[in-house]
Amino acid sequence: MLGSSTRRSRALPASADVGSLWFVKAVTPAVCRSRDGSGVFSNYYSLPVGQRQPFEHGVLVDRITEERLRSYLQATAGNAEAAIRFYDWNVRVSGALLEDVARLEVVFRNSVDASLVEYRQRTGQPTEWYRDRSVFSRKGNDLIDTARRRATKWGLPERHGKVIAELAFGFWTFLCTRRYLTSLWVPAVVAAFPHHPHAPDPRTVRFDVHDRMQRIHLLRNRIAHHEPIHRRDLSGDVDALVELVGWICADARAWIIARSRTNDVLRQRP
Repeated sequence: MLGSSTRRSRALPASADVGSLWFVKAVTPAVCRSRDGSGVFSNYYSLPVGQRQPFEHGVLVDRITEERLRSYLQATAGNAEAAIRFYDWNVRVSGALLEDVARLEVVFRNSVDASLVEYRQRTGQPTEWYRDRSVFSRKGNDLIDTARRRATKWGLPERHGKVIAELAFGFWTFLCTRRYLTSLWVPAVVAAFPHHPHAPDPRTVRFDVHDRMQRIHLLRNRIAHHEPIHRRDLSGDVDALVELVGWICADARAWIIARSRTNDVLRQRP
């Protein structure tokens, strides 16, 4: 607790608005050494998030590694400060894009799930379509098994919605491949994209949806592994995402556009 005998707080500048600051957990002496090398802090404290502190760009290059910063250093003629600034922007735009992908993923999987449930009800089959192992390949069934295990962890009862939520983004991309055209897309999944310009044609819809999903899946994976994405056509990625969600629901498209920070961050590219 701040102000206790084990964590003393340094006085903030008079201009600091304490009410608007969040505090980070203090670094303990057990994991850090003071500058004199004693391993003991005579006075350690929590720093307000956002309070500017000096740091050495060259040290950061070592910490992040030149290998990981190579594309940023190349883009900035080896200038460490500019490279770190560019790296920071890559982190910001990655975060903004991940927000967009998160909204898309929920809308996408719920729409596909609803179309499959409706089809199974119409044909008199159990609505837990993911349990029909005859439909999916080994890879597909493996992804479903993983989702079902996660959904029932700690002995929880299996719930349809929880299993759908646990299915990985890769599963939904895999569901868009050509192998599922006749078994799933023609009878059911095409209905999940009623606003596609060629909605009555399952082949064209599947091809276009798979193309966008592959692109977004690759982007999502690079972001998840903290990789550089600054060389990608990020505006094209946004367009693909918005177009895809628009094929599902006009209101969902408007929602994502209204909430997205991505275009603002793209304009801040250093």
